[in-house]
Amino acid sequence: MPAAVRYIGMFRTAAVVYVALGICFLWTYGLTDRFAEYRLYGLSGGLLMIVIGIFLFRRARLAIGLSALGTGLVCLSSTLAVPIVHGPAILFVAFLAIASAIYTALSLRALFGSR
Repeated sequence: MPAAVRYIGMFRTAAVVYVALGICFLWTYGLTDRFAEYRLYGLSGGLLMIVIGIFLFRRARLAIGLSALGTGLVCLSSTLAVPIVHGPAILFVAFLAIASAIYTALSLRALFGSR
């Protein structure tokens, strides 16, 4: 059984998260004047996230790879932010780093693991 089939719930959850964040990007950068100077980057990033989310529902290999790359960047940035954050938010940032590292590892296993 391919690994992408074994992790079907994980990829569906990631697809929902990607589509939701893409819609939030489109709403923030397209329909409000907030961060108007970054409108082009925000709209294109939102569309890219929605496309990745749609292809994650189909478990396309390219979308799995792009989502692993994205969550790898989230893992790296949240790991670097842990020493900077103070108070109870440090627990959230640490959880985000651990969860994104687990997703990245399982996604790469689904891509390059045994078939």
